Amino acid sequence: MPTLPGPIWMVDDEAELVGATVAMLSRDAGDEVRGSTDPREVAMWIEQTRPAVLITDVRMPHLSGLELVTRLHRRWGPVPVIIITAFPTAQVDTDVRAGRFAYLPKPFTFQVLREAVLRVTQQPASSAFSGAIAVSMLGEVVQLYGLANRSGVLRVESPSGVGEIHFDAGRVVDAVAPQQRGVEAFNTILGWSSGQFSWLVAVPTEHTIHLGLSELLLEAYRVRDEAEAGHTAAPVPSGFDELDLALDGLMPGGVPTEQVKRELQRLGRAEGFLGAALFDLESNQCLASLGDGGASPIEHAVSGHADLVQAKQRTIAKLDLHDELEDIVISLSREYHLVRLVKRQPRLFFFLTLDRARANLAMARYLLSDVEKDMVV
Repeated sequence: MPTLPGPIWMVDDEAELVGATVAMLSRDAGDEVRGSTDPREVAMWIEQTRPAVLITDVRMPHLSGLELVTRLHRRWGPVPVIIITAFPTAQVDTDVRAGRFAYLPKPFTFQVLREAVLRVTQQPASSAFSGAIAVSMLGEVVQLYGLANRSGVLRVESPSGVGEIHFDAGRVVDAVAPQQRGVEAFNTILGWSSGQFSWLVAVPTEHTIHLGLSELLLEAYRVRDEAEAGHTAAPVPSGFDELDLALDGLMPGGVPTEQVKRELQRLGRAEGFLGAALFDLESNQCLASLGDGGASPIEHAVSGHADLVQAKQRTIAKLDLHDELEDIVISLSREYHLVRLVKRQPRLFFFLTLDRARANLAMARYLLSDVEKDMVV
């Protein structure tokens, strides 16, 4: 089995995730693995030593992952980078894992992480696009600026022409290419194979694109692949048939159905996944569920935990703690049960159940927290 190269550096503002990842990698790479929850500390490491690979989150306090990668490449050239993210679209993650720049969706197994480290460190250093960082595909840069919540214009110059992709707080809201605008222009720009890019700080004035970033990238890659194959583009299937949902359109309380589908599917990627659900304490009903739930049907299990949540809330009030319940973790002999309240609307909570023998609890908690933060009600 190939040995992992070193030094390997990992940075994420979630201490449990850093500890678990460093412990796993140290089994192969020993003392050459270092982890931190503070990107400023890693920035100091960058000034002193060239790592074999940097593993970094994107959204962090003080310095974003994008800023950290930029510093790394300005100091040492195209060092391999693995971006760890709870990006919801597995197909996008797969499509862009090429060359020396990879996306690894949370949660991930040690074997997947190990393979990603080996893959990016064994690839040649050449790139197709260059700017503040060097990448093999433009979609990697688009994802970085999106995940970093940046506002401005990504200007792309290629042999095929000049294009612009406009961002507003991480969302692509407009795109301009020769004789094209909107989604069509975005697809054209993402189809270019080489060139230069630069970033301009600006406030977007036009909003011609209303799709999410993952949907945009999926469509752009599909159009590109169809064009290379000489086929006519076909609609992308929704892939939501396996979800059991209370209602179409809006759920009780005005919860967007499509968003719940998307967030439960993200939870479905947790290692050891058995089931997930969203529960409404006010109506006392399971709004949506995914999976069979393991030992108990998912709807029965989440209903039982609703009683536990309400009991804990009463205890907090009785003790006059002046605090709020955030999450509950229950360790059974064969399963983990995780409950996470939606902070913006505490009447709702997510429930996730995992096979204990296969689960990574730290990464599952991180994913559940990220899903809850993204929930808009």
